[in-house]
Parts: sequence; structure tokens; C-alpha cells
Amino acid sequence: MTGTDQTKTKPQRLKEIIAVFHKYKVLQNLSKQTNPQAVRDAFEELGPTFIKIGQLLSVRTDILSPEYIQAFKSLQDNVKSDDFSKVKVLLEQEWELPLDVIFEEFQETAFASASIGQAHLAILNGGQKVVVKVQHPGIVADIHVDLALFEKAIPLIRYVPESNVVDVKSVLAEVRRSLDDETDFTKEAAYAKRFYQLNNGWQQVKVPKVYAEYCTSRVLILEFMEGRSLRYLLEADPQQIAFGDTSVKELKKELGMLLVESFMKQVFEDGFFHADPHPGNVFFHHVPAKTTTQAPAFRNKERAGVFAGVDYHLKWQDPTSLPPFQIIYLDFGMMGELPDQLRSRLIDALLALYTQDAQQLGDAVLRLCKVEGPFDEERFYAELGVFLDRYYNLAIKDIDLQRVLGEVIQICHQNNLQMVHEITMLIKAFSTLEGVIEELDPELSLMEVTQPYAQKYYLQQIDVTETAKRLGLDLIKSGKSLPKLPDRSLQALETFTRGKTHLTLSFKEQEHLLGRIEAMVNRLMVGLILAAVIIGSSLLVSAEPARGAVFADSLGIFGYIVALAVILLIVARHLWRQWRKK
Repeated sequence: MTGTDQTKTKPQRLKEIIAVFHKYKVLQNLSKQTNPQAVRDAFEELGPTFIKIGQLLSVRTDILSPEYIQAFKSLQDNVKSDDFSKVKVLLEQEWELPLDVIFEEFQETAFASASIGQAHLAILNGGQKVVVKVQHPGIVADIHVDLALFEKAIPLIRYVPESNVVDVKSVLAEVRRSLDDETDFTKEAAYAKRFYQLNNGWQQVKVPKVYAEYCTSRVLILEFMEGRSLRYLLEADPQQIAFGDTSVKELKKELGMLLVESFMKQVFEDGFFHADPHPGNVFFHHVPAKTTTQAPAFRNKERAGVFAGVDYHLKWQDPTSLPPFQIIYLDFGMMGELPDQLRSRLIDALLALYTQDAQQLGDAVLRLCKVEGPFDEERFYAELGVFLDRYYNLAIKDIDLQRVLGEVIQICHQNNLQMVHEITMLIKAFSTLEGVIEELDPELSLMEVTQPYAQKYYLQQIDVTETAKRLGLDLIKSGKSLPKLPDRSLQALETFTRGKTHLTLSFKEQEHLLGRIEAMVNRLMVGLILAAVIIGSSLLVSAEPARGAVFADSLGIFGYIVALAVILLIVARHLWRQWRKK
């Protein structure tokens, strides 16, 4: 489905989806975790709704194999662009003005086209060179048709064995929320403006300016910025390109570190991050003549040693010249936000992971999750302990952050815990970024770079004065309570000796246990009733001939039929449950 298609009716779209699913054997491949390329091709063919589903599943390491994760990470949404005649009609409808009133020049051929919209170069009448992002006509209606079909299909999908690999309801809710944001360009304009304010001041990072006065729900205008996509650098032959005195390998390493530093700033300082930093959304611009003495943000140095018998460890930041390039962020349809409270919880989890404290890690993870079913706390902490033991002797730089996050998500999933939406977005962004970094600089460890930023943010949140006040109040309260301790102890002993104590016992998974007992009692009652029906029917059938014997025989046979039907239903239900478990 592309923006160039006419909006399809629900029956037409349903027929198309079924045909593509059958062609690529989507459900069978998903259930058996085979042939991820075919499933990816099917999602790309079906358009933006399915592409979004694939992107959301690309972080579900708890349910998908690494091959599927990798395939979904590379989902592309390039589609054929719309004719300029359609674009012109849409633009003039949105602005209620002819194009020449706003633009000095407008290139009719789009230079890029994705599933939601396409981009044109233009020059405003004031002389500013801009990029005009236009929504494909009819794309919102097409997406709504897909979502409506999904909502109607949810009660039926759960009966398809292959669908059990995915929580369809939660994925649909996530897709709807994400597509609502991406198809409303006023939201993207607000995101872009906020990201510009937070990041454009950093000399090596550039963000295009938003021309908000021309932005509508279907049109977005951004400042044009010189640069090339990171895809160009990753796919080009190093022997065929050059960047002054900087080798391609050195440039890749510098870009990799800069991307990580920029992302760490977004997460830990701003609490507002680009959630889709794939190579097509990040450009780089080489500036050969540009030098400066301003240090890159967060470029720390450190030294450790022994002086006069005392160990020391120093960290500082040196002014140095910046490399002659910039990175440019584009496409702000998918952004993530971490409020202060959630950021603090994330820091606690990262520091607990760094110190390999299973108890603290469990406490921190629980604060980042919602309980979606029966939860065994003892089992959860035990599994985290086993998980941490595998990393006990590994250096920080040797820990694969994406793998670690994936294993934590899997443990949560097994214990009926679901990460909150903001953390899911962060994990998706981490996953995308790690794929880019791995191509730019395979030696760069995200875990090693993340740890200092987490520590820095944690220390920034500590208010020494406030902590001292609280400690003083706690000491005063403890001092006031100390004289009462002997009396309280005597009262407790006296209560115990007089037999007035009460013992309260609690069972883990009490509701689950009571539910099982209730089910057993119900089955026993059904069994007794069936036995009574069978015995009563037997007595009626075997009774000696008498007046009304025909009615008695019929009633007895009816009782047999009812009992047999109930028994068959019970057996069928038992076999169905066993089959579902397998």
C-alpha cells in the first residue's frame, strides 16, 4: 500500500492482506521463527502500518530470534512519490494560497519518499532554502482502514496458533499511538522545535530550524542543511572517497563517538531523545576549513595512580580542536521522552547493573515495569541473580548493552512484567543506534560510554544540603524514640506472655491458589452431578414396566444423552487446552 493508491475499502484491503500473508507465509514463518526476510518483505509490501509493526517488534528480544530482530531493524519504507499535480492541490488546500505567493522556487520532483510522506526542495520568497515534507494524499485513511481491520480481527486472531508469538493487542495499541504522532505533522513540528532548542547549540551537532508559520497537520517545512546520509559513508568504497586529511576509518570512529555522546546527552541531560536514529535520519557534513578550540561536550580524560602512598583517580576535560565535520538530525516523527522520575529509575537500574547488585537491579527494574499477571518476586530476583552471574568477570567494555537489555526484557516477560512505553521507546532507539555504531566503529562499547553519563547524572541529582537536613531530622527522631525503647520492649513481652499475640500467614500467589482450588471444587461438583444423572437415568430405564413406563424410559435416555454431551465437552476442552500449551 502506498500513498499513490486510491483509498481501499475494508473488504479490498482485507483481501490484499490475506493474499500477501499467504504469499509470504507470514504466520507460519513467525511461529517457527524461520525465513525472516520473507516476513520483512511482506511488511514492506503492505505499507506503513505493517512497517510500524515490524519496527516495534524489532526490540522484542523476548519473543523473536536475533535473525528476526536484525531483519526488522532494516525495514525500509521507500515508496514511489506522488505526482506533483496531487502535491500542489494538497499544499494549496492547506495554505489556501497559491504556491508562488509563498515560494520563489519549488522543485516538482521529490528527492525522497517514504510511507507517510515525500520531501521537496524549495526556496521561500525571503530567499531561505527549505525542505517541504508533504503527506501522501489518502495515507491517513488507508492507515485507519488497517487499524479498523486489526481491531475487528483481534478476537479471531487469538484462535490462530501461529499468532501466539505476539501480544497482538499491545502491539496494535503501540502502532496506533505511534502512527497518530507520525501522521500529524504539527506534532512533528513541535518535536523538531524542541529538539532544535536543546541540541543546536552544540557546535558539532546541527538540527534544522522549523518554519512553524507554514506547518500544518499534513505539511512540514524545515531549514535545508548541507550534508550526506550516513548510508553514503557506510556503503561507499573507502578507496573512492576522501575527506581532506581525515581517513574514512578515522571519520567513522569520530562520527560513532559523537553519535553516542549526543545520544547520551539527549537521554541523561535533556530527557528528550531521537527514537529512530537510523542512517537515513542522520546526515554528516564535512567542513574542511573549520577549526576551533572549543572542546566537544563530555569528552573526558582521566588518570589514576599512587601519590605518596595514596591512590588517586582524576577526571577532567581538555580543550581541543574539533574534527572538521558535523552531524545533522532529520525526521522527528518518532521521539522519546524521559521525565526526571523515570530517568532516575533508569539510572538506578544502570548503576545496579554496573555494580552487579541483583537486589538493587530487581528493585529498579520493577519501578520501570507494569505487572500484567501473576508475579513471583522470589523467582524474579533469582533469575536476575543468575543473569548477573554470567557477566560477573566481564569488563564493562566487553558487555553488549543491547544483549543485556534484551535479556532483562526476556526475564520481565517471563515474569508477567511489561516495560513502560517510554522505556520501550528508549530500548528501540538504543537498538537502532547500536546497529549504526557497529558499522561505524565495531570496537566502541555502548556500555562503557553509557556508564560515566549515568554516574554524572546520578551525582547531579544529589543535593548535599537537602541530604544533610534529612539525615539530621532522622537522627533527631531516632534520639527522641530511644528513651521509649525499654518501655516498648516490656509491653511487647507482656503482650506475648498473656497470649494476646496473633500470627498472620500469607501465601505467595494466593489468588492463583484459590482459583485452582475453586476450579477443582467445580469439577468435583460437576462429576457428582453427572454421576447422579447417570444413576437416576439407569434407575428409570431399568424400572419394571408400569403405567407411564414409556415416559420414564424417554426421560432416562434423555438423561444419558445430556450426561454424554457434557462428558464430551469436558474431554474436548481438556484436549484443546493441552494442544494450546504445546
